[in-house]
Amino acid sequence: MKLADVDVLKLVPEFMRKDEAVLGLAAAVNKLIKEPGGKIKTARVWDQIDNLTSEQLDELAYELDIDWYDPALPIENKRALIKSADLVHSRRGTKWAVEQVLIDTFGSGTVKEWYEYNGQPFHFRVSTDYPLDTQDIIEQFRKAVAVAMPCRSVLDSIEFAHTGETSAYTATASIGVDVKVAAVAINI
Repeated sequence: MKLADVDVLKLVPEFMRKDEAVLGLAAAVNKLIKEPGGKIKTARVWDQIDNLTSEQLDELAYELDIDWYDPALPIENKRALIKSADLVHSRRGTKWAVEQVLIDTFGSGTVKEWYEYNGQPFHFRVSTDYPLDTQDIIEQFRKAVAVAMPCRSVLDSIEFAHTGETSAYTATASIGVDVKVAAVAINI
């Protein structure tokens, strides 16, 4: 049975179907539910997240009040943020929520609590392997941490590992040498 094709009169008990008031009420309800009933397929959202466009995802994130959502993110990250939004909202202020927002936004992120690195109470560190190579990305990373972290906590540092390849030349010879670098940046 489709909601757009429902006849409310058929749902009323047999002995009431001849009553004028019931007939009028059934006709009015049929008229009222016809249009919304026809649009019911467009109201399906949760099982269609993987098929929504970027613009539709942006609108859905606004409706769901996902304040850690960034419209500039790739579409797969947008989908991941929306899918986990209810859980993050319910667990906001926990280590899990911070890590989930970072994983959904940047692909990785772990939290070390103060007692895991001998820090001050209620302090924590965040680490990632996402390349935080511009100030804009670092600020976006800090914002993602800030919206999910506990209010009483203090972010001590952001640690990230970045690997890359470069060429190095000496001043005395023009011999090229490939150098592989791995570094960890702290306190950014």
